[in-house]
Amino acid sequence: MSNLKSNNFKMITLTLWMILGYNVIFVWTEFFSHIMPESAIWLLDGLDFIIVPLTIVEVFAISTLFMDLVLRFDRMNLKLRTPHVIAVGICVTGFIFKFFVFFLDSSYLS
Repeated sequence: MSNLKSNNFKMITLTLWMILGYNVIFVWTEFFSHIMPESAIWLLDGLDFIIVPLTIVEVFAISTLFMDLVLRFDRMNLKLRTPHVIAVGICVTGFIFKFFVFFLDSSYLS
């Protein structure tokens, strides 16, 4: 087994929470925009302006989260192991879903 010496747990946790937050914002602006519609439109317009660089950063972030999950799985706290795996799974699934939604929106619906 490899002997990884890294103290970037806070950075990985921050990345995970930021991607989860971005997924929440995406779900809210796409499917629940009737709740606070002015704020949803404002956020959606801002995200449309930076969607390409944001998607590239998201690919790197999710790749890092997945590799960290694979490499540190045995060293994770047993109580936090299942929620961490579920959270990374939500991030990966959300990215795939967002990719198809944005691709369809830019290709077929515009």
